[in-house]
Amino acid sequence: MDTIIQKLLFYLFLVIGEISFRLNKKNRLKMGRFFGKLIMILSPGRVKITKENLRYAFPEKNKNWIEITTRKTFDNLGIVLAEVSIIGKLGKNDIFDYISYDNFDLIKKTMTQNRGLLLLSAHFGNWEYTGISIGLYLDREVLIPVKTQKNHYIDKLINTFRTKWGNKVVPMDKSAIQIVKQIRSGGVVGMLADQSATKDKDIFVSFFGRQTATYEAPAELALKFNLPIIVGLAVRQENGNYIIKTKKIEIDDLENNKDGVRVLTQRHVKVLESVIREYPEMWLWQHRRWKHSN
Repeated sequence: MDTIIQKLLFYLFLVIGEISFRLNKKNRLKMGRFFGKLIMILSPGRVKITKENLRYAFPEKNKNWIEITTRKTFDNLGIVLAEVSIIGKLGKNDIFDYISYDNFDLIKKTMTQNRGLLLLSAHFGNWEYTGISIGLYLDREVLIPVKTQKNHYIDKLINTFRTKWGNKVVPMDKSAIQIVKQIRSGGVVGMLADQSATKDKDIFVSFFGRQTATYEAPAELALKFNLPIIVGLAVRQENGNYIIKTKKIEIDDLENNKDGVRVLTQRHVKVLESVIREYPEMWLWQHRRWKHSN
């Protein structure tokens, strides 16, 4: 039964892509918002989690703001669905048209140091477009550790999208050796570092005022290999395009030890939090980010 359901969802995803591709950006946004409302109806548990997270992160906001922002976060999910479903049909110029950077010179200048690059992002805006675009703009391979999806039909298709223009994906639980090779060759590694980490293996840093379990791997890699970190987050514009906001995280003043890892992790988490505060509707609040927190 699970296999049948997976296949049905896979074919539904293909149909969504066929319809979405035939729309202009304005109507694709409308389609996405429709799917967002549908996801809300079908996922009452996720709606509850979203509201709880928003109330905690923004205690000063009233009930009406929480309700409106909850709807907008699901709109964002629906839009991402409508946009990701068409990646297989897009060309390079479509990506360049969809996505620009607020300071791409920062990335190019960092790459000229021949130290490689760690691009940190989050489930914010359209995170799949972020990973694809950086490889195209730099004209080089980006290694992306990914979490395997439960639906292996969709998982396989999404990975073909991610690797369409030369990027390479590796399962997150088998990525360590590949990441080190990529770094030592001066390459680019792209990571999403905003989901809940393990309470025993990782570290706790402040996120929206609560000490929260956070992946320490990005900071460990940066300090061990003297690897520059740039945070890149795709902010959707009214016309459906994206501007990726970039910020370089300072690492040269830190030592490669536990305290350095903690401080560096806090630095990149602080950048993420500041952008989420500015555009709360674009982050994935449906995740139990604070399930391991103090």
